[in-house]
Amino acid sequence: KSTLASIVAGNSEASAGTILLDGKELAFHSAKDALHCGIVLVHQRPLLASSLSVKENIAIDEGFSGKRHFFLRPPSQELLALRDEWAPSLALDAYARDLGGNMRFFTALIAALLKKPRCLILDEPSAFLDLAERTALYKKLTALAASGTTIIVITHSTAEAVSYADTITLLHEGALKRHFSTAAEYKTYLAEEGGTADSAATGMHGTAGKGTLCMRLTHASVRPKNSPALLDATIDTVYGEITCVSGLQEAALGTLENLATGMELSPARGQAKLFSKDGKLIEQLNLAHRQLSTALLRKHRTAIVPSDRTFRAANPSLSVEQMLSVYVSTDTKPLAQRLIQEAGVNITPEQSVSQLSGGMLQRLILARELSTKPDFIILCNPMQGLDVQSQGRLCQKLVSLAQEGRAILIIGAADFPLSLCTRVYSLEGGRTVLSFKAQGRTA
Repeated sequence: KSTLASIVAGNSEASAGTILLDGKELAFHSAKDALHCGIVLVHQRPLLASSLSVKENIAIDEGFSGKRHFFLRPPSQELLALRDEWAPSLALDAYARDLGGNMRFFTALIAALLKKPRCLILDEPSAFLDLAERTALYKKLTALAASGTTIIVITHSTAEAVSYADTITLLHEGALKRHFSTAAEYKTYLAEEGGTADSAATGMHGTAGKGTLCMRLTHASVRPKNSPALLDATIDTVYGEITCVSGLQEAALGTLENLATGMELSPARGQAKLFSKDGKLIEQLNLAHRQLSTALLRKHRTAIVPSDRTFRAANPSLSVEQMLSVYVSTDTKPLAQRLIQEAGVNITPEQSVSQLSGGMLQRLILARELSTKPDFIILCNPMQGLDVQSQGRLCQKLVSLAQEGRAILIIGAADFPLSLCTRVYSLEGGRTVLSFKAQGRTA
């Protein structure tokens, strides 16, 4: 899907086939060729200049004159209007290095809209957006389409396709599988084929919750400067169980992720306890004096898949081999080849991480983390970027791992079948609530 978008936008040249625009055959040799025809692509993971501000990155994208005083000009009224309409909370003077995935996307989107595209292509636009941001984005895209702009959205989300698309084209393994002239046709097809994460999980069941505690967070709180405050989080993660925390970014889901994975730098409060599989207490932390760290978690056999796969779990400048072999120093190529095969990704170890789609990167990172044979697995937004088949395989894998006695904590439950979980917490207003526990117990 991303390769097709790259061809249409002129970033890659097709080796066969034709591109027709208004019935006329065209050949694009660069993004500039496509832009002259009004076609603009917003990448899933836009690469911005980290040392420049949002405004400066947009100026570069526009193709500024090169004069040094250009960056000193105030933002144009058009830029301000687009910012206010599409991303009111985007600070134009903020440095790109300080932006989250959502604001990086909106920076690239506004730069694209300034070009007044006839055809706007969005590659996985909601990958880093919470539910409220997704809803607002698609409402604005619907209005933009109604004004005459052709919009092509590349997505793995069947829910988004059914809810917002006018027509849907289904690709599978790099080939056209089927075209649907209405979303209703696609919805009927999904019902017949069982093409949802929930249907893929049919027949799988969570564990009965008979294991021992793995990690317990008690009244954990933290107030970062630039993200929502986590006010009171109490969570039990148990060996042999899948535990899930659902919520929105504005409800402090990202802050909880940072704390639980050892990546939060702001002072915290509360307690964290880690237990061995035989029930022995191995770590007891007063978070006001010592917080969880990734080093401590990995010391106790924890695998971590953060929601930001691009820069936290990998880096676009690395090769696939380098990314997959971070935990070993020898025989890196055979390991990379084995993990690539296990993940079912069609790529070579020498290729760059930047060439991976979001789904491919997700599967490779998960394969890498599981290769460490962890007892505790923390997955953040695990369904993000995966197609229905990959989601089904992931569900089967997680159920199997839980049945083997691993403890699994899922932070960010969008599209994840909660029927597979032994306990589900809701994060609302910075506070966790145990909303479901197996065997009918609720709190």
